[in-house]
Amino acid sequence: MNLKIRFLQVAVLTGLSALCYGVYGQNNETRPATASQVEIKYHDGHEFSVYGRLHDEKNFNRLPAKYETVVRPEVWNLSKNSAGISVMFRTNSPVIKVKWTLLNNTTLANMAKIGVGGVDLYCLAGEKWEYVNSGVPYGKRNESTLISGMDTAYKEFMIYLPLYDGVDTLEIGISDGSAISRRENGGSAGIKPVVFYGTSITQGGCASRPGMAYTTIISRRLGVEVINLGFSGNGRFEQSVGQAICEVEASLVVLDCLPNSPVDTIRKNALPLIRQIRKCHPETPILLVESSVTDASYFPQSEFASGNRQNNIRQQNNELKMTYNLALSEGLGGLYYLEADNLIGDDHEGTVDGVHPSDLGMLRLADKIQSAIEEILKP
Repeated sequence: MNLKIRFLQVAVLTGLSALCYGVYGQNNETRPATASQVEIKYHDGHEFSVYGRLHDEKNFNRLPAKYETVVRPEVWNLSKNSAGISVMFRTNSPVIKVKWTLLNNTTLANMAKIGVGGVDLYCLAGEKWEYVNSGVPYGKRNESTLISGMDTAYKEFMIYLPLYDGVDTLEIGISDGSAISRRENGGSAGIKPVVFYGTSITQGGCASRPGMAYTTIISRRLGVEVINLGFSGNGRFEQSVGQAICEVEASLVVLDCLPNSPVDTIRKNALPLIRQIRKCHPETPILLVESSVTDASYFPQSEFASGNRQNNIRQQNNELKMTYNLALSEGLGGLYYLEADNLIGDDHEGTVDGVHPSDLGMLRLADKIQSAIEEILKP
């Protein structure tokens, strides 16, 4: 093995040890047993702190059961995808395993299996959430050892659930005799949740794993709970979803519906939704986000098709801007606007298919939207 590569591997492992594994000196006790050497006891995920949903029901759906008859069937079915939902806990176990059962075992051509139906484990190191490992799905029923060999100091953990599938059951496994408990205060003290209403991009397509959706990146960086109401192909500024938004005591509402909304839909739905949110939340800021104008590649397969698509996006953005100005003219305050310029970069590297962001695109999108959020919510 190349010595430089070997050195980098050791450095990375050493850094992770200092953060979450614990540091072992020559005089320390023997490193704890691995997952295969200890008895594992499983605990129902509902025993712990669940964030990112609009209810306390014993499921991992995003919307409460009563909304089955409120929103369109397509939105209801998508709300069963667990995008943005996380389970937080505290344990001194040297081993963390997970079992999860998917509702559908969905596969998508343009998205990694881990992003669709896998789980991500993060550890809180100081004030920063550090990525630890992912559980790879291989069917409807899945089991994975997420980490082993840690010391027995108490640590805070978070498991992100799948972006494009639902979770029927979730069990967290720790070494028998270790302790595990809820982790309270999942968001920053004094900061209410941020609600995102949008499209497949908001839902997380096409992040490689759950923790890389732009909404979850922002959530970790700001230390605030995020409610992800992204519905693939169905982000249409609908008042039925607005009804759910009205139930959340939010610090901010982000409307990112443009990619799913033709001009006539924006004209028909966007302003009534803004009025609805402003009526139920008179003081809550509302951020409107334009749609990125992107090419599939440097040489589009069809100049005509590419030109039409970009023209449509510009028309959508123009219609949203007119809606924003109309809302201001009505005296609706607390409105903010984020233009499309450079939202995911202009180098053709930010998507997997010309539309849905790659991890790079998600990071760029998170940077832009987070900056806007911080400016809006600053003291």
